[in-house]
Amino acid sequence: MRFIRDRTTIPVPRVWGVLTFQGLPYLFMSRLPGRDLRFPEVLGSLSDSGKERVLYQLKGFMEQLRALEPPTKPPFICSVLGGPVLDHRLSTTGPYGPYRDEAQFNSQRRQGLTVEQYAVYSKFSPEVLDAVRRAHAIRHPIVFTHNDLHRGNILVEGDRVTGIVDWECAGWFPAHWEYIKALFLIYSPEDPWLKDIPKFIPAFELEADVDVNYVGWTRDWMGVVLEPDFDENVGFPVAESLI
Repeated sequence: MRFIRDRTTIPVPRVWGVLTFQGLPYLFMSRLPGRDLRFPEVLGSLSDSGKERVLYQLKGFMEQLRALEPPTKPPFICSVLGGPVLDHRLSTTGPYGPYRDEAQFNSQRRQGLTVEQYAVYSKFSPEVLDAVRRAHAIRHPIVFTHNDLHRGNILVEGDRVTGIVDWECAGWFPAHWEYIKALFLIYSPEDPWLKDIPKFIPAFELEADVDVNYVGWTRDWMGVVLEPDFDENVGFPVAESLI
């Protein structure tokens, strides 16, 4: 959060300190005004023009994030300072990576399998195989990503965005990843928020369709056949950053 506060105008909590109690870390921070957009009455209280003002502010914040310079050249997929990333869509057991490039990142998404092996393993139709192959062949810019920007992490007061919270998963990711993660907690195709997300986060429909519907949450992939050039250390916690 200090990284974001020092480099952008995004409203984030101020960190006061960290305390370890009974082996668990606790982060103390300032409380921001407003309520999160997860509550229907919050979104419902906004006029059409008020909601557009909120979305416009969010769009500006996303543009600031994507303008930040990555810590490594060429850019790795990594945490804020170049270390392993925390993302429960990638792993539920702890930080993974860093990843040297998007090809390695996608390889973990397929549990270390080639696209063709993964299609057989997952019993994909030829049409789905083609979609996965096309999506995983795309190379996106590596950009700074909040990585959990669902409605519950956006605070507003009236038509003013008063806070973006929950930054523990933030880092440097392929440009499509923010859109995929923003779809979290949307359970109905009729949810109006689906139409609002692309107004502040660039949409990547093919990549989202493949990841949400055919790849999903990464499972334990140990024991499967790995690609010949796959780094077996990817997927395991690493102690040091890349910088």
